[in-house]
Amino acid sequence: MTHPEVCDTSGQETYSRIANLTLRPVSEPWRPGLSSTQGDGRMLETYLDLLDMEYFEIGEAFKGLTDENVWKRPADSMLSVGEIAGHICYWEASRLAGGGGNLDEHVATDTDACRVSSPLIDSRFAYYPKTLASSPSEEHLAMTANDVFRELMRVHTESVAIFRESNPDLDSDATGWSSGATGWPEGMTHKDILKYLVFHVAYHTGQIYSVRHLLGEKTVDN
Repeated sequence: MTHPEVCDTSGQETYSRIANLTLRPVSEPWRPGLSSTQGDGRMLETYLDLLDMEYFEIGEAFKGLTDENVWKRPADSMLSVGEIAGHICYWEASRLAGGGGNLDEHVATDTDACRVSSPLIDSRFAYYPKTLASSPSEEHLAMTANDVFRELMRVHTESVAIFRESNPDLDSDATGWSSGATGWPEGMTHKDILKYLVFHVAYHTGQIYSVRHLLGEKTVDN
């Protein structure tokens, strides 16, 4: 079954907001009356807006995806759209809402430490070799294209809300954020987490398009 409506809530409002952003040049000093705390808050919102923008594009990538192809791998060495979505969910929730994980060894910590719960937050989706060697659960396979997309958006929304509520100093050390796990290379900051997440989601969104093309599906973008 095809779901052309799969991204009715894909983020057009966010797209418009991002398109009108005016960023302060790095070399520009803080204006009088603008505290460093206020500036840090503005920078946090800018990073989170950019991350939201990536989820607008994920909505585009999911448009028209058929249920039959959600968990289908186009080749033995490639992951399905559902598995890629699980990977995105797993690491955004781990990085923004606890759970950590070791980027060097790609060893995930206990998902019970994560403050967001979802079938897609599953250690089998932590890293490509492990995902390739395993199979989605029966619960995963029962999820339609619309189910996966909506769960992906819910995990993103809840993870960002938890991170925003914590209001961290963006330049502070984020190693082990936030459950005590050694989740990042030495010197990683909360700003580094956000910058990497923007790249990470964009990279895997491109993979979703490629998987769909290899399965013979037409997409609204490339």
